[in-house]
Amino acid sequence: MWLLIGFSCLGHQKAKKNVQDVQDKINSGVKSQRSTIFHSLLDPNLNTAPRLPTVDDMAGQAFSFCVAASDTAGNAMTTATYYTITKPEIYDALKKELRGASNDPNQLLGFTDLEALPYLTGVIKEALR
Repeated sequence: MWLLIGFSCLGHQKAKKNVQDVQDKINSGVKSQRSTIFHSLLDPNLNTAPRLPTVDDMAGQAFSFCVAASDTAGNAMTTATYYTITKPEIYDALKKELRGASNDPNQLLGFTDLEALPYLTGVIKEALR
């Protein structure tokens, strides 16, 4: 539990530092080559809201965005793994497709290779559904 809280604090500190860097660049008049949502929300020339968000507001939002999907995706993949290994027909079909994706059993498949596998894609989509 304490380890998780420690990681949360570190993640929030990093998010705050990144948002503060954006705010500092806006304040010094430095134009970013790649504008982010934080540039739009923190820059008074771009944001017409009655009150600009603070760096702390944006750091909290940034950290929430980073961790919000991790639990959902983790749960979906845990469910997919459980049903895959407890259903021999699914497990065998997925194993056959993965083994057939490369001639070298020691080769690690890249993202684009894995993305092209229809059965794997179906398993993942079903888990996310």
